[in-house]
Amino acid sequence: MRGRWKRRLGLGLASGVATLALLEIGLRLFAPPAVRLFDSAFIGGPGERVVKIDPRFEVHPERGIFQVDAQLGYRPVPGGKNYGTHGCKWNEYVPEKAPGKTRLLFLGDSVTDRGKLQAALRARLGEDAYEYWNGGVTGYNTQQEFAYYRDHLADVAADHVVLTFHLNDYETTPIVFKVDDDLVAVHSKVGGRYPSPWWMAHCYTYRLVWTMLVRSTSAGRAEELEQEVVESMRALRDLVQARHARFTVLILPWLVPRAEWPEPKPRLLEETERTLVELGVAHYGFLYTLARALAAGVEIHEAKVDPQHPSDAFAALMAEDLLSAGFRP
Repeated sequence: MRGRWKRRLGLGLASGVATLALLEIGLRLFAPPAVRLFDSAFIGGPGERVVKIDPRFEVHPERGIFQVDAQLGYRPVPGGKNYGTHGCKWNEYVPEKAPGKTRLLFLGDSVTDRGKLQAALRARLGEDAYEYWNGGVTGYNTQQEFAYYRDHLADVAADHVVLTFHLNDYETTPIVFKVDDDLVAVHSKVGGRYPSPWWMAHCYTYRLVWTMLVRSTSAGRAEELEQEVVESMRALRDLVQARHARFTVLILPWLVPRAEWPEPKPRLLEETERTLVELGVAHYGFLYTLARALAAGVEIHEAKVDPQHPSDAFAALMAEDLLSAGFRP
């Protein structure tokens, strides 16, 4: 009896292994969308955003733009191609704060990184009384922005920290793994667990199963991500205050007419405003700016199919309305 049971167990295991092997081969041959997710340069939506980093250049420890970070997924190379040793984009300022000047530190994602709103404010406010430091990092969310400010921007000693908050910030900290020659940061987790980098890189079956789990738990994950934004915003507020600086949040609009915003963008805007009121954080929005720009025929997009990044002209209107609404550095 015992020998027969062992043979059955062995046959069952062999059959299972063979089935998995055939599934793996089929997935590699036909590559359905669930596994192609990890070969795409960018996919939007909570929990499904992918950022590719080219290690041949960006991850170079001296000349690169980004490097792998165990907590943040990736972070700027200090003293590299785009970021100084202070952690911000290269600028003309010295580390010691000039007497009588207010040092503004901008945090955020790619909108902040590209610097259009900072440039528009600089054009209106001038250089005599202010310094404009750019700590934006492409692809970052609120949780990453808080951790980057905490761990890598303390020496900037800002007087006023300005977070440009994007509605796509409702995403979670990435993990990083290699696919062929690319390092890939994937914003996704199920429950409290991130996917395994090694299995993601080497097993298409694992990719398929993880993608199915991500999709089946999307509602619960969205709630978790929204709560993470609230907690990160609170932590950022407290740390800015502990460093004796002011804190302001600028809520960026989705750059299409308000009536055409996809779900859940309208709800997330309301939730963000409610959170900031509850936290007692000064904040400004730009729905009025968006409406008047559209009415005046102003080109609002940096690129025609990009609802996330404002044009120079729209950034100028944002700066104008921001100052009119009472924002003061």
